[in-house]
Amino acid sequence: MKKCFLLAILLYLSACYAPLNNSGMATNKSWLEIPAKRTDFQGKAYDSCYQFKLRFIPQEADAELDLRETCLDSCCWMSEKTEVVLDFNKNFEKNLKFYGRANKYTPAKITLKMTHSNFLNTSAVHISPRGAISMNGTVKLKQETVEDPVRLAQIEEQARRLQAQHNARLADEEIERNTVPEVLAQDPKGKEDAQELVQKTVGTQIDQYFYRINKEYQQKGYVFLISKRFYTAQLTVDGTYRVTCHAQTRTGTQADELKARTVSCGVWTADLHKNTVKPQDSLARQIKAAN
Repeated sequence: MKKCFLLAILLYLSACYAPLNNSGMATNKSWLEIPAKRTDFQGKAYDSCYQFKLRFIPQEADAELDLRETCLDSCCWMSEKTEVVLDFNKNFEKNLKFYGRANKYTPAKITLKMTHSNFLNTSAVHISPRGAISMNGTVKLKQETVEDPVRLAQIEEQARRLQAQHNARLADEEIERNTVPEVLAQDPKGKEDAQELVQKTVGTQIDQYFYRINKEYQQKGYVFLISKRFYTAQLTVDGTYRVTCHAQTRTGTQADELKARTVSCGVWTADLHKNTVKPQDSLARQIKAAN
């Protein structure tokens, strides 16, 4: 009987074996890691911190998860949490209502339940539904894009209204530029220098601003392309230059149905005497503060 019992243990270990983690514990999955543990005064482990090393297909599915709360970005103590639910559709209704378009995933939820055997020095994760995660830690989901035509029409109308407001601001700026005394307007070399100073000083920060916009569009299934960026400089009465940055973009839901738009990248004050560039409007201050 004793030999049978030992044989059963050996069979269990051979079936669930994975290399020891940093904590000295074994796991039943190669993508389950135990980076830390807590021990008592005798050196015996009474708690462990586990972390899931998973890969998602499609990759953007992980944007719907709280990576810390789901033990993907950092480890979770088993004494505090023994079950993790990967809920890929928790933001579906909110995103559909706000953006008019949202991705729906199947399976909607994957439950990961943790157990630990002190006798075997092994931590194990149990997956529901079974087979939702491959042996190498790949989570392959079915993705369906759902649209709300009414909300999409509202968004399109809002975009047209914002574009009209933007055009009105450009017209106001043109009027303002036309009111500058003629002696100040004739300064092409200074304008070029001011534009170059803005590009040299904050051009990288503006690029990062558009990179963040592009990333947000991609996560929601939209296309955002920048075709050209240009600056307009105007000498002011205090001797500095007011440099307005704009970018020509093409946006839309499909690559073959993109619409041209002009997007602001801030208004900046260029001082050629001090060789400095400062944000002048709220967008420029936002771009400056984000870097």
